[in-house]
Amino acid sequence: MSDINYFVLTVVDCAADYRPTLLPMVGRLAEELKEKAGAALVRYGFVATGDNPGAVVLFQAYEKLDGFEKAMEVYAASDDYAKAMASGKIGIRLRNLLKIHPIPFESQATGDMKYLVLTRIASADPLIDTISSMAGVFADAGAITFRYGTLITGSNVGNRLLGVTYPSLAAVEKAYDGLGADPRYQALLEKVDVNMRNIVRLV
Repeated sequence: MSDINYFVLTVVDCAADYRPTLLPMVGRLAEELKEKAGAALVRYGFVATGDNPGAVVLFQAYEKLDGFEKAMEVYAASDDYAKAMASGKIGIRLRNLLKIHPIPFESQATGDMKYLVLTRIASADPLIDTISSMAGVFADAGAITFRYGTLITGSNVGNRLLGVTYPSLAAVEKAYDGLGADPRYQALLEKVDVNMRNIVRLV
């Protein structure tokens, strides 16, 4: 797999009765993005808790930003994308770019990714050393992947975003129990503003 330097995050408001139709369409679009735009990985699902519950979310990863340029060409040529946009049942709430900071992470987990927890913080300091030092807490809890970066577009530009995937909500609970007992995490909370935490159910 190529190096992942950027993520594209898209959030789509979707009528509840249309979501069962939309999700398979997003799945087909995800395959097109891998085949035609060179996406290193694509994940999608819907917001279970947090801001905009029920919204459908799509995450694409690229080595370079020209991958997103190719993605826009894929959107323009996709029948599924055109049908969804013409349905009157969806609306794109946001599409943001995230610049990834490399954080060492060794997962001990087995099983499928079922949940993604997104946490957004406001901090002038990128906090790379601090976040790196706490990655083991997530690994010990059973997290599967761990990505951290800075938003470079949108209304929260400059905020930091942490995305961690898990095989179960029990693993999520274990991670936050571990953080609650970790003095590094308590010290971090005194320095930053946590302004969003969402749980996404991956499909």
